[in-house]
Formats: sequence, C-alpha cells, structure tokens
Amino acid sequence: MTRRRTRTPGAAPSGPKPGDPHARIHLAPVGFEVERVVEPVVNDRADRVYLVTRDGDDAARPFVAEVQRRLAKARWPVDVRVVPTPIWDVFGALGVYRKVFESEGRSDRNAAGVTPIRVNVSTGTKITAIAGTLACMLWRGEPYYVQVSRAWYSGLTPKVRPVNDVVQSVDPVAVYELRAPGHELVDVLEALEKAGGMLRKRDLIRALALDRPSDGGRVPSAQAQHSRLRSRLLPLEAKWGFVSAEPAAGRGRVRLTPQGRLALTLFGNRSAPASPNSRN
Repeated sequence: MTRRRTRTPGAAPSGPKPGDPHARIHLAPVGFEVERVVEPVVNDRADRVYLVTRDGDDAARPFVAEVQRRLAKARWPVDVRVVPTPIWDVFGALGVYRKVFESEGRSDRNAAGVTPIRVNVSTGTKITAIAGTLACMLWRGEPYYVQVSRAWYSGLTPKVRPVNDVVQSVDPVAVYELRAPGHELVDVLEALEKAGGMLRKRDLIRALALDRPSDGGRVPSAQAQHSRLRSRLLPLEAKWGFVSAEPAAGRGRVRLTPQGRLALTLFGNRSAPASPNSRN
C-alpha cells in the first residue's frame, strides 16, 4: 500500500524518529550535483536523509541549499539532516557514517525486520563513495549508483541550475558482508589504546580480567591466563595485523599497530550516536 502523506508549507518535518526500524533512510554526499541526490530520495519516498558535506568551508554549499529547498517541496515531510564530514579522509568519513548507522539502529547486519539504510555512492568525492560502500559492507546498508545522461560541468566553476543532470536510472550496487572482529578482540584493542598503545602481557591480562576466577571459583593458573590471552592475540596479529606482540611471556609487550587504531574507528565502542544538525 502506498503511503499518502502531505505536508503543510513551512511546517516542521514529522515522521519516524531515529531508530525506527521501518523508517526509510538515505545517506547521500552532496558535491556539485542536485538531481543525483534529490531524485532517489523522492522516488523512494524517504522519511529521512542525511546530507554529507565538507566540514569547514564548503564550495558545494549552494548545492546543499538547493537540495534542501527541493526536498522541502516534497508532498510528504522529509527530515533533512546535514552532516559535516571529512570528505578527503576515508576513515574519518567512515566514522561519521558509522555514527549515522548507529543512531538509526542499523549497525547490526543480522537484525530482522529492519529496513536498510540506502547509501548514494555516485555523488560527492571518491573517498565518500569508498566510505559509503564500506559502511554498507560493515553494517546494514544498501549502496546505489545514480546514472545520468550527461555531466553538465567541466573545468569551469559549477553553478546551481534549474536542471543540472538528467537522471536515467538508480542502480543497486552489489556488496559482500565484511566481517568484523569479535567483541573480545575489540576489547584488546581498546585496552591497548587506553594505555597509550602498549602494555606488557601481564598488565594486559589484568586489564582484560583474564586473571579472575572462573564460574567454579577457581583462579586460573598463570599458564591458563597466558593461554587465554594468546587465543585473542593470535588472530589480531596473524589475521588482522591490528597488534604486534613480543614472544616473551609476562614481560613481553603488546603494541597497537596503525591498522589497529584505524580498526577502532570502525569497530570500537567509543563513539556516541550521531546528533547531526536537522535542517529543512
């Protein structure tokens, strides 16, 4: 059944709140294009759209304003939120995308009865396209690419026009699931980061509470404690490359690698849900 919603001109948007599993959510970077952003949102009758723009001085600001103006004229209330993003930093952009997915309750790929976030990977920079694709692989997202019949801009300064591009089709992009390390492995990375990036193995055991008694009340032996730690360090070092561990037992050091720090941006528990500015 098609939803029939109308809006009163000038009225504030109303509709599903963030976290509603059935809300139709779009996430779209805005560069020097308008139709490529607007038409998929309108055609899908989206409830909410996050417009990804450059943090700081943004040459695309007039295009953001035009996208907002056109979405404000929709026949139903569209909740438009502008999200300042480091558009030239793939991990910085991915961190912003993650906050959006978390705030909308779409970070669990296996959750049932949840409408995936649709992500436009044809607009913005190549970096935001990569970040958008990775976000869909990691979390609950569906990327799409908007085909246009002609590109209107060249080396000249782009200007907002009544019609900028002619959209031909909106095509889904096939992606595979990108598996994240388990919570126990992420705990290791967070313990190392909290300590400045390095801990001795015996101190890491304490930080992870691997020396605590089991359910039976027995305190694990030193050998058992190191065995528990080794089962976590092995995949982090050999499979993921997130840590570097010295071979010595108690005094051996475990270091967080640059890849491990980046992994915390994707998988850590430090980031709070997004609170993007709501504009319309």
